[in-house]
Amino acid sequence: MATNFFKCSTGIGVRLLFPFAHSELPLNFHQINSAINGNYHHLRLRNKKPKLPSARSLLWHSSSSFCTAASATDASATGASGAVSDASVDESVPPVSDVEDQKQKIKDAADVLDIRVGRVLKAWRHEEADSLYVEEVDIGEPEPRTICSGIVKYVPLDHLQDRNVVVLANLKPRNMRGVKSSGMLMAASDASHENVELLVPPEGSLPGQRVWFGSEDDHQNQPPPATANQVLPVSNSQMLNLSFPSCKNANIIQKLVTLHEKFKSMFELKQIHALLLTCGLSQEQSLTSKILSFSALSNLGNIDYSYRVLSQLCNPTIFDWNTVIRGYSKSKNPNRSISVFVKMLRDGVSPDYLTYPFLAKASARLLKRELGVAVHAHVAKNGFEFDRFISNSLIHMYAACGDIKYARKVFDGILVKNSVSWNSMLDGYAKCGDVISAREVFDLMPERDVVSWSSLIDGYVKAGDYREALVVFERMRVVGPKANEVTMVSVLCACTHLGALEQGKVMHRYMVENKLPLTLVLQTSLVDMYAKCGAIEDALGVFRGGSLHQSDVLMWNAMIGGLAIHGLVQQALEIFAEMQIIGIVPDEITYLCLLSACAHGGLVKEAWHFFECLGKHGMKPKCEHYACMVDVLARGGQVTEAYQFICQMPREPTASMLGALLSGCVNHGKLDLAEIVGRKLIEIEPGHDGRYIGLSNVYALSKRWDDARSLREAMERRGVKKSPGFSIVEILGTLHKFIAHDKSYPESEEIYMTLSSIVNEIKFDMDYRNQYYFLYAMENF
Repeated sequence: MATNFFKCSTGIGVRLLFPFAHSELPLNFHQINSAINGNYHHLRLRNKKPKLPSARSLLWHSSSSFCTAASATDASATGASGAVSDASVDESVPPVSDVEDQKQKIKDAADVLDIRVGRVLKAWRHEEADSLYVEEVDIGEPEPRTICSGIVKYVPLDHLQDRNVVVLANLKPRNMRGVKSSGMLMAASDASHENVELLVPPEGSLPGQRVWFGSEDDHQNQPPPATANQVLPVSNSQMLNLSFPSCKNANIIQKLVTLHEKFKSMFELKQIHALLLTCGLSQEQSLTSKILSFSALSNLGNIDYSYRVLSQLCNPTIFDWNTVIRGYSKSKNPNRSISVFVKMLRDGVSPDYLTYPFLAKASARLLKRELGVAVHAHVAKNGFEFDRFISNSLIHMYAACGDIKYARKVFDGILVKNSVSWNSMLDGYAKCGDVISAREVFDLMPERDVVSWSSLIDGYVKAGDYREALVVFERMRVVGPKANEVTMVSVLCACTHLGALEQGKVMHRYMVENKLPLTLVLQTSLVDMYAKCGAIEDALGVFRGGSLHQSDVLMWNAMIGGLAIHGLVQQALEIFAEMQIIGIVPDEITYLCLLSACAHGGLVKEAWHFFECLGKHGMKPKCEHYACMVDVLARGGQVTEAYQFICQMPREPTASMLGALLSGCVNHGKLDLAEIVGRKLIEIEPGHDGRYIGLSNVYALSKRWDDARSLREAMERRGVKKSPGFSIVEILGTLHKFIAHDKSYPESEEIYMTLSSIVNEIKFDMDYRNQYYFLYAMENF
């Protein structure tokens, strides 16, 4: 059965548009979104005979004068820059008795809209929002409109340039991350929102032409559209009395609350939100709070959507404001927490004791001490200075910003400290590298939990005292609580830096015996530890032991990097190919590991390919990438090319880049260039003993003994001392450190005697072989 539709000049047909609209009431933004989404659902074209276009076909065509609602392609039109309701649509035809009334309501509502043909003059990515484009659109006015559209992941940027579009032109301008958007590009999607396309006006359409709804006669009498300021919110009671029966009762609300508790995605949340809007329950506190909580705090949420919901509430509570502030504090843009807080104050809402910890967290993540100090001042001004919960968050903030003295001052000002207070102070010292003070706080603690032990161990690891970190862990195993994921990550990191494979295996067994879940972070740490400690097969075993489809780029990086340092270049490239097949997106570290693999395998051509991939995928090469590329060229004998590469870089060379070049020059006999590079290295790092030794070795290879001697003397005059080399050997799970020319080790005399004996045996064997080869050669001669 055909559904009712109206004709219009551009061939647009509208099926039951705005069923809740009223001719005497303006429309608000959510009504427009909900109506467009709900009523263009299953929109399709018809030209004399029905046609069934694919989901990605154009919705309008110049020869198509009608649209109907009978397509199997599930296309739904939405506003590309606004919040989309995603509501499902009833495909049944309305009763005949209601059709005429609905027709008039539809027409009255449609006449309010100013839908025009536009042409995109220029489009670019929004500087502050990855999901937004900004367009300059000609809609027949003296100046082009600036419009923001959230279609980045659906429409390539080059598809927007210089094309005709359809614009809803009389929306009130909205500030979208610093850009004022004055309109909305109209788009269509399938039901799952996997495919989204901009609506396309017919050929020959000119910018500024307005779409009208009704018959040809109505075109002549089309009323002017509402102004942007007329598109204002209407009251809940007004919306309820338009077309929908009253559904604001306890039973309906309870059912909706039950639905809210089952959110599994933003798609489902938007469907429920659309239902609230159409039923006039968009201001119901018990319902909106759940929408805010999920969208702001869930890993599957969308904090920007949460803020838009908050902005539409007539009287948001402090709980609502705190939810959004908290969501932004842990988002990629924590600075928005402060912006929302300022807006809250301007709206006359007073913060409570839960507001400030989120602001302190945002300041800590931004590493902006001045911002944290302003938050602290606001805390004192409003009488929360002695709130322990807030004070603990301020300790963390000051420590994160590097002001450990003021963190201690706040700590000392807490009258009754709890475990969080002690742990915050301990962690602050540890993160600032002051392990002595951290140990003092640890020893003074009345009670120590797993956080206390983990913070101290992590402090020693970050300070480079890996052996002490393992000592503390051993003590924790005896007198402390059971370790958790954070503890084990730090301990495995210590084993990795020490090359303590047996100790690492002990830690792995501890995890198994204590039934610690093998999280992705722990799995990655194990892969990294085994690979860097020489047990590449064990690393591959752990890597293959989990579900690769649920892994992340960090674990793949650890595996590729591990294979690279073992010289297993082909396997590293195969792992990378597998990573791409599974769908894991590589990052800068991935390409750094691949360049390292190419350096070990002499794959210059492949290295150039991976280096160029960085730019192609929107990543900028860092110093490490340049250094690795220099290493690839230098190892491959292309020393001159490596030097030219450094000269043409858009940045100053670092010591690691020049060090790689120096090594290549020495290995391939380019001693003249080696001298130039060596002198530059001393200029960059005059206090580094290795730089003098490197240039001295270059002089020695050239038999320039006087220059070598002069360089050693210059090194002594500048007070640069050569650090003695050392090695760490693991025997039966115990680490032994041996320093060059140091005989203080308890069994050093026996060790040197044994070493001397081994060396003599080697010399005797070499002399015997040389003598044998000499006699063999003489006999053959």
